[in-house]
Amino acid sequence: MAITIKGSAPTFDQKELDQRKAAHQNFYYNTMECRKFVRAALPHLFILSLIQHSSEGYVLDEKAPVVMESLNYRATFFKPKHMQIADLEAAQDGIKAGYVLYLETQREQYKQKLKAQLLEADAAKEQKKQDAIKAKRLAEIELEVENCFGQLVVPD
Repeated sequence: MAITIKGSAPTFDQKELDQRKAAHQNFYYNTMECRKFVRAALPHLFILSLIQHSSEGYVLDEKAPVVMESLNYRATFFKPKHMQIADLEAAQDGIKAGYVLYLETQREQYKQKLKAQLLEADAAKEQKKQDAIKAKRLAEIELEVENCFGQLVVPD
């Protein structure tokens, strides 16, 4: 089976990196990553926790339900903007590192494929040379055999 490489290894593309960062930011804002649960077993502890988180800059998520069951009080808060920015900035380095790792992996795979392709091509050339040498030697042997025996002479 002939190994052939199609295309080339991907190279660093700032647009691709920006797209990955934007996708992560979208993921961050649409999941619980940018939120925090506040829970308490007793109502007065729950209210104290709500006040404390509000004073720290947390904002109540109006779309999430506030549960007020006995021994199960909870609410969802959005993290303060400075914490969200810090979370996103921390993730940006990881996203870039992941992208660079992906590029290095792809590059290494292409190197391995190219090496295999070149080795296969070299083996095919060597086999062709060997076949040519064998064919030439076989022709020489045939000629030598014919010269040794000559023509068959049959009297009339």
